[in-house]
Amino acid sequence: MKISVLSRQSGVPVATIKFYLREQLLPPGTPTARNQAEYDEEHLIRLKLIRVLTGIGMMSIASVREVLAAIDDNFLSPRAVAKVVTKALLTEYPSDDSEPGALEAARSRIDEFVRDVGWRVDPDAPARATLAQVFVALRYLGWNGDIDAFALYASAADALARRELDESPQENTASAVARTVLYEVAFAAMRRMAYEHYLALRAAGAGAPEQAPPVD
Repeated sequence: MKISVLSRQSGVPVATIKFYLREQLLPPGTPTARNQAEYDEEHLIRLKLIRVLTGIGMMSIASVREVLAAIDDNFLSPRAVAKVVTKALLTEYPSDDSEPGALEAARSRIDEFVRDVGWRVDPDAPARATLAQVFVALRYLGWNGDIDAFALYASAADALARRELDESPQENTASAVARTVLYEVAFAAMRRMAYEHYLALRAAGAGAPEQAPPVD
């Protein structure tokens, strides 16, 4: 297909496709004439993935490049690819040095929490640092809870992760990456809607909400 057809089928403007080609996010097509090339279904699939990652996935071009490189590396295990995707999805927050030692102590508590949950997560996993920063920020705002407050979130995350992996055991790497990114966004959106729902019930005087059934 010509680049105009590729643009029409993907919904990505021609100028953007050319940008992706220059950035080497999209492999070059087969030359047919001067300044002209043919593209195939593989280009369309890759272009749709890039659109998802940069769009609803809100990844930077640099992060997308790292994720695509991981997908293309046939020697990387699914776990290694997942680490790259996780790093790309996480926002890097500047360290808060207003309370010396607070972040280090929080990281120690997070390490204990992850160990108690039973997850096999690398010691330098970016998600550990992010969770520690969240804990420090909550304490900074006057929250008096402990790390055990994250247990319910861990339980839901554990069940969801197991279900996602069980549903598509033979899924190719690119599809698995897209699904991971989209489910991450979907979960955040549904949590917000649930929060709005229960606030509306309480505002209407419906009383305390019933406990939701467990995810299994």
